Amino acid sequence: MKIAAAQIKVTKKTEENLEQILKYIKKAVTQKVDIICFPEVSLIHSKNKKVIEKIPFEICLEKIKNSCKQNKIHCIFGTATLENNKIYNTAFFIDDKGKVLYKYKKNNLWKSERKEIVNGRKNKVINTKFGKIGIIICWDIAYPEYVKDLGKKGAWIIFCPSYVLNYKRELQSYEVLGLARSFENSCYFVYNDAYAKDTVSYSYICSPSKIISKIRNKEGMITANLDKKKMLNLKKYYGLVKTS
Repeated sequence: MKIAAAQIKVTKKTEENLEQILKYIKKAVTQKVDIICFPEVSLIHSKNKKVIEKIPFEICLEKIKNSCKQNKIHCIFGTATLENNKIYNTAFFIDDKGKVLYKYKKNNLWKSERKEIVNGRKNKVINTKFGKIGIIICWDIAYPEYVKDLGKKGAWIIFCPSYVLNYKRELQSYEVLGLARSFENSCYFVYNDAYAKDTVSYSYICSPSKIISKIRNKEGMITANLDKKKMLNLKKYYGLVKTS
């Protein structure tokens, strides 16, 4: 199968973000991609309830679902959502028929999120026609046992939509965490950052042994062909993850 990570420009303007998502879905189709991933908060980028309330989220979601259906592609994207007057940092996984396969609410929140956003309570692997897939969001990556729970449940790919703030300090350790999580769980790992003024703007797709494709400091899309059989055999060979 073929996957893509789109390091798109993410702004506070939802209409512009939606245009970018739809544009890159079409671009991915021309490269015969099966699943395209977008960054954290790549649709609605806000922590303000009043702002989020005014955004026609269901209309935006319907447009993305229709695009996935028309173009026969799977899509993962991040967005702020408002449910029962609570803000969540959410990732949606939509299949090639326009159906929402999974909605994950970020569990491990970064410091600046904790005042306005409510954390999710659980996560699970998603059963797809490609096999078992996992999704985490940004700071979740810093918790190895949390990520490993997906590996134990059989995920052979883990997607990590992110919006990594650039605090102008050394980030080498954080930037390679995806490679570490890939090795620990004997899976492919997709680390998908946003392209914005305040982000690190670095995305990559990796296997347990190497970074397969990467993009830094620019908008664009990277792709990789993944081998499920090879990865499942590697899980058995290393024996690092006892799948349930």
